[in-house]
Amino acid sequence: MKKRILLAVCAVGALVALQAQSPAHDALKREIAELRKKPVVCELPPYLAENEDFDAVCQKAGEANRKVFVSIGREVCGRCQRFYELVRRGEVRIDTNAFVFVRLNIDEPAQREYFFGTFEPPDNRLPFVGVTDAARSEIRPCLSGAPSAADYQKLMRTK
Repeated sequence: MKKRILLAVCAVGALVALQAQSPAHDALKREIAELRKKPVVCELPPYLAENEDFDAVCQKAGEANRKVFVSIGREVCGRCQRFYELVRRGEVRIDTNAFVFVRLNIDEPAQREYFFGTFEPPDNRLPFVGVTDAARSEIRPCLSGAPSAADYQKLMRTK
């Protein structure tokens, strides 16, 4: 009986610990809330559909003489939501005359393969964001985590 009570207390303690958010998470939530107060200036493209081929998207971008701006993440990721809000609110401006913006879902195996076949993230923090040419002839570095809007803009200016 004592073991059961001890296990129950430990389980409740673990649940309470899981519910507690870190100060960094709280700061991220506040930043997203502040961004959402600004007007929307850009609509995000939907995630690439499961049946769509990333190679075909890149080929079309090449035919239009554009580069491909790629993000991969998930809807439940706070840092991903921050990036999406930076784009929606115009803090990160993606020139649609120069880039095709493609959103990939990290939980889709084929889309994950497309991304990691093209980019080399510096760490494992979502979202991963990169720029490539239509040929995707070399593995490229990309950004990860929560860099500044200026870092995203700099990424778009690199070759």
